[in-house]
Amino acid sequence: MKALILNTGSELKKLLMKKKYLVLTVLGAIICILRIGDNVLVSKITGGEVVIKSNLIMEMVGFVFDILVPLIIFMAVTDLFASEVQEDSMKASLLRPLTRFKVMTSKSLAVLVLGCMVTLAMFVISLIVQIVSGNSLRSVPITFAAYLINMIPLIAIVSMALLINMISKSPTLAMLLCIVVYVFFKYLNYYITPVGQMVFTAYSQWHKIWIGNVLPFTALISKIGILFGSILILYTLSYIIFDSKDY
Repeated sequence: MKALILNTGSELKKLLMKKKYLVLTVLGAIICILRIGDNVLVSKITGGEVVIKSNLIMEMVGFVFDILVPLIIFMAVTDLFASEVQEDSMKASLLRPLTRFKVMTSKSLAVLVLGCMVTLAMFVISLIVQIVSGNSLRSVPITFAAYLINMIPLIAIVSMALLINMISKSPTLAMLLCIVVYVFFKYLNYYITPVGQMVFTAYSQWHKIWIGNVLPFTALISKIGILFGSILILYTLSYIIFDSKDY
């Protein structure tokens, strides 16, 4: 376990050294500021007659968990797998005193931790903007719980990106396929029902079935089964391919 944790830290450092993840987080922060700016603009245009009070942190959930964090996850998985294979540096990872399963798991955990770090950063940024804009902070605890709950489906996003990287021959192709497959799944989620609800990407905003809406027990079980069943299948297939490859 200690070796796994140390290797995860090492892989995470690789990712944090790449400035593109910081740049994407900054872009997310700018979008957050622009979002609250719309409300301020409306107030100024109407001379203060129309004042929009909103829960900015919750409004950012869709952007954070459906767009920003998945994109960062796709890039991070590609950096640690397809890019390392192309650069012939995967061999160095496999020379460590770890099984291939632990090597793959440590890399996956590093990506997941990065995704969670960006998520928490966006929560803090949204909270600061919410405070500065003078909006109510009454719902902050519930909103924070929503952010934490929504981190769970990120495991499935990592697993999907992992499998795509296992079957792709280049980083460019891997990244492109991650985006295309994800967009296709999202299309199914929104426009093709009930088939779309059987795809794990339908539960990226996982908090909706736990906070506010009380679903029947059978419905909860089926949704949990879809999410974790998808994770198990995707991760297992990824490991089978990873273990069989000759790097």
